[in-house]
Amino acid sequence: MASNPVGAAPSYGPLARALHWAMAGLVLLQCGFGVVMAYEGPEGNIWQTLAGALRLYDAHKTLGLALLALVAIRLANRLWRGAPPEEPTLAPWQRETAALVHAWIYLLLFLVPVLGWIGVSLYPALTVFGAVTLPALAGPDRASSGPVLVAHAIAAFALLALVGMHVGAALHHHFIRRDGVLGRMLPGLKRR
Repeated sequence: MASNPVGAAPSYGPLARALHWAMAGLVLLQCGFGVVMAYEGPEGNIWQTLAGALRLYDAHKTLGLALLALVAIRLANRLWRGAPPEEPTLAPWQRETAALVHAWIYLLLFLVPVLGWIGVSLYPALTVFGAVTLPALAGPDRASSGPVLVAHAIAAFALLALVGMHVGAALHHHFIRRDGVLGRMLPGLKRR
C-alpha cells in the first residue's frame, strides 16, 4: 500500500495519487475543450476559427487517448497494489455508495474516450496535428457519427456529475465530518 508516518491514516501510494490528480486535471481540461468546440453562438460556432488556430480538436483527441492510457495504468496499479483500508468511520451505506460511484467513474473514464474515438472513426477525422493517423475503430459512416458523438457528450456530462458528487463527498468528509477520507488522496492533510 502506501508508506505513512506512524499514527497517520492509510493513504494511496504516490503513483495512485499522481494518476488521480493528473486524470482529474485532464478530465476538467477535456470537458472545457468539448464545451468550447460544441458551443453554438448566435452566429453559429464562433470558436471554429479559434479551434482551427489552436488545433483544439487535435488536442482534444490526443488528450482523450492520454486519458484512456492513464485510466488503464491506474486500474492496473489499483489491481496490483490494492487500496488502503477503508476509513473506519464510514457507515456501510457510505462504503457501498463510494464503491458504486468509483466503479461508474472508472467505467465512464473508459467509455467517454472510446465513444469519442469511435465517433471520429465514423466521421472520419482520424488525423491528429496533420502528422499522426489514429487507427479506426469503425468504418467511415458519417451519418452514424452524430449519434455516437452525442452519446460521447452525454457520457462526459454523466462523468462530470459523478466527479462533482465525488468532490462534494470528499469536501463533506474533510470539512463537516472531519475524518481522514480526503487525506487518503492528500496525505499531507491532518484530520480536522
